[in-house]
Amino acid sequence: MPPIRTLLLTLLPMLLLISTPLMAATAGRPVQFPSLDTRDDTAIELNGIFYSASNDGVRPLVIALHGCGGLYSAKKGHETDVHPRHQAMAELLQARGYHVLLVDSFTARGVRSICTTLYKTRDITPDNRRLDALGAMLWATQQKEVDPHRVVLLGWSNGGSSTLNTLNQQHQDKLSIALPAFRAGVAFYPGCSAYLKKSYQLNSPLLILVGELDDWTPPAACLSLQRKLSPAPLSVSIYPDSYHDFDAPDQPIRLRKDVPNGAHPGMGVTTGSNPVAREAAYQEMYEFLEKNLSINKL
Repeated sequence: MPPIRTLLLTLLPMLLLISTPLMAATAGRPVQFPSLDTRDDTAIELNGIFYSASNDGVRPLVIALHGCGGLYSAKKGHETDVHPRHQAMAELLQARGYHVLLVDSFTARGVRSICTTLYKTRDITPDNRRLDALGAMLWATQQKEVDPHRVVLLGWSNGGSSTLNTLNQQHQDKLSIALPAFRAGVAFYPGCSAYLKKSYQLNSPLLILVGELDDWTPPAACLSLQRKLSPAPLSVSIYPDSYHDFDAPDQPIRLRKDVPNGAHPGMGVTTGSNPVAREAAYQEMYEFLEKNLSINKL
């Protein structure tokens, strides 16, 4: 991997390629589908938002998992709006020929956010969210416009950790239905430390994108995971001068003392945007997807 200080310089000449969508985006539509997770022996019915690709025909799909703050905006008066980061990602990918399904793991379980809850006391875990992702995959196989053999899983933070969990082929539970494997995974600033302590084997290529200064989910654990799994198809890119949520649009750098987790429990975590890192990370993501889904050959 190149030194992190040179990573942006390598990618900067390509940044203009992602500043303007290739085709006009169209609005997402609400959908519902069952998770493979259950409550009282009944499948949990999840909400989602599906964005059709701007190109006609059968297309690849990106299933996207939100972070601990949920799918929707936390801004007062905009609580029913999709979070700007999720909306922007959906529209960018949509314009490049991907369908996008934003999965809401929280509303059906009666919560909006779990960011201020200690990891060990959370009722919604990456194991629950893995079953949500598999439920989304099952739904995808039933959509005529989706290529079920070219589905990628993407997640931010807690959703990124859930992406790592989903792509671990060492799970011992036996599903009642056979599903295609995810073609690839993309995880923005996931928590990697839990996967250093358990049996882990990737079943798909994975790209991890994390900020150098992230004190919520520090990059060191992801680098250790990369070394542990080598020569597995795991790539970790670290962006200088960047904190957690570096790809969120227009989010000032701030210390969140309401978050009890992170590298220094009880001292808060730092979050905020870095537009240069965001553009560089998105360009790397596009190239990763094109390589693994052959989108440029469609």
